[in-house]
Amino acid sequence: MRAATSATGLTRHREGFGWTVHPVNGSILASTQISSWDPEPDYFHHWIRDAAIVLRAVPKAIEADPESRAFWLKAIADNIRFSSYISDPDRDGPAFNPIEPATLDTHKKFLRPDGELAALTGRAWLEEPRVAADGTPDLEQWARPQDDGPALRASSVMSVLADLPETASPEADALIERDLAHVAAVAGRPCIGPWEETPPRRTTFTLIVEWDALDRGAKRAEARGTSGAHLREGADRVAALIEEAADPVTGGWRESLEAPAGKLDSATILAILHAGRRGGPFALAASRTRATVAALETIFADLYPINRGRSVPAIGRWKDDVYFDGNPWYPTTLGFAELHYHVAADSRDATVFAKAEGWMRLIQDVAPEGTLDLPEQFDRRTGAPTSCRALTWSAAAFLEADAARQRALQAMASSR
Repeated sequence: MRAATSATGLTRHREGFGWTVHPVNGSILASTQISSWDPEPDYFHHWIRDAAIVLRAVPKAIEADPESRAFWLKAIADNIRFSSYISDPDRDGPAFNPIEPATLDTHKKFLRPDGELAALTGRAWLEEPRVAADGTPDLEQWARPQDDGPALRASSVMSVLADLPETASPEADALIERDLAHVAAVAGRPCIGPWEETPPRRTTFTLIVEWDALDRGAKRAEARGTSGAHLREGADRVAALIEEAADPVTGGWRESLEAPAGKLDSATILAILHAGRRGGPFALAASRTRATVAALETIFADLYPINRGRSVPAIGRWKDDVYFDGNPWYPTTLGFAELHYHVAADSRDATVFAKAEGWMRLIQDVAPEGTLDLPEQFDRRTGAPTSCRALTWSAAAFLEADAARQRALQAMASSR
């Protein structure tokens, strides 16, 4: 995670495009790995969603390694500055794609159209799923708009400021306000979901992170004695929308409002984890959360050969996932561990704690030896690393799960 943050010592040259990127301070790479879909994916970008998830894990990184505190405090300030720059509504995109002249004919179909780049101004910057790690626009075609990024970033910055008050600044406040204003304006509309899949729809992942950001923002405004009425109204409206995703088959939450009955997605649980609520309909132990978890466990237990004979199943994204053959993911499997550690800490339930330990042992079994890097996925049959071999989100997910484990251990010990 640290290697991907402000990775100014790295250089990425995309040969087919003639495009060279030098990461700047404050950027957070989705992966430090240099790949070109050959076959491993090219994640050498600053994804707004992934960066927010990593930022949220920074206090846990400091807890795990107190000597890293100075690095991370600077990284937080740099990230807020970088995020403010890439979302600046007064900035204009380029009139044409600057790498088009150097791009090979075989790669030109992947270039972002000139008109799309020229239209980048105002709120359009907040609809971007990713930017280059030097702060320039993404010059490749990608699915847009995505609304999870600003919501996750707002809630993550608010969370970090609460955990590390010394990181507070006028620039952080301004970034939060900008992101919240955007979320309030677009929350609940169809958009591209967390897995970059088309068509646009109202995924429960995006709706829950939008609700979480608006709810936190409203409470923040109230605590400061300012008006958060528009944020509270937005949060209530999105919460009502989410209720429409109630699944009559499993009793959990459907993948989206548009999804058929019985279609679930592990991203819903990741959104519930990010919100981290102990009460209400989207709480960690709420009845629909439990039902979603139980149904997903059943789906993946039967789907993946690697799960035969295991006490808990490796967790993927959704049943019919085909990306890189549709495998278990580190962030989702670690997310299930983290959720159960939280529930065990709150309930002192040894059975729930044992399940969480089972997922952590599974990760220990499949994690590559001799490296601190955690991949994106592991093979559904053998457990071998697959897809991206060093996903920053996986590292953040591990830190979150480990921190939840420490809290659960303390809670279980105090109940004896």
